[in-house]
Formats: sequence, C-alpha cells, structure tokens
Amino acid sequence: MDVKTKIISQYIKDLSFENPKGPFPFANKEDRPAISVTVDVKANATSKDNLFEVILSINVAATHQDNSVFLIDLVYQGVFEFENLTDDIKEPYLLVECPRILFPFARRIIYDLHADGGLPPLLLDTVNFAELYKNRKEQSEVN
Repeated sequence: MDVKTKIISQYIKDLSFENPKGPFPFANKEDRPAISVTVDVKANATSKDNLFEVILSINVAATHQDNSVFLIDLVYQGVFEFENLTDDIKEPYLLVECPRILFPFARRIIYDLHADGGLPPLLLDTVNFAELYKNRKEQSEVN
C-alpha cells in the first residue's frame, strides 16, 4: 500500500540572523568568506495517532579571516499526517521524505533573509536526505 501524506502545518519554529558587518563585509569582491552549512533532522510522534512533527534545523555560518560575517540558524517544522505508514518504513520516511518536502521552503526563507540583510544572494545546494540518514545510521551503529 502507498503511504498517503498530508501536511497539516509548516512553520518557522526558531530563527536567528546575525549580520555584524552589515552589507559591506569585504572591500574586494574576490575575497569571499568561508561558508559552512549544517543540516539536522528530527522527528517526534504526537499524542494523536499517525501525526508526526518533523524538525529541520539548518545552520549557515560565514567567516573571513577568523571574523564572523553572518550567521543564520533556522528551525523549520512540519506537522504531517500519514495513512499506511508501517513501522518498517516509518523512520526513513520521517527523516528522508518529510525533510525533502520541507527543504525548499526553508531554503527560500534563508535566501530571503540573507538578501534582506543586504548580502548577495545565497542559494543553498539541495540536500541528499537519504545520504544524511544513511550516514547517521552508520554513525549510530559504530557508537
């Protein structure tokens, strides 16, 4: 049977933006910052059957010569309702398929926030949530 997914809600749970140098952090446009992006996904069951919260956390930090250029912390949450979600596929479905649905919305929020901060466009690369899930499983098996 196919899993039926219904998005009940999606929203910004927490958001932080730091832009200490304003829109002109560099004198030379070729002098680009080092940008690091970390992504994490968590899922929680709710008190209602077949209703789950999926939490997508994205941190984007830019530094230049040991100075912070900008920092974005976004926690974006979706509430999903499922039909036919069996226990054998529940975890990968919640940690791969659901964040894949949420990511474009979170990426747009980061893009807009970055631009609204007076900084040049920042479009995050897509995330391979299947690979992220696989790496997390392998790491938990080692520990």
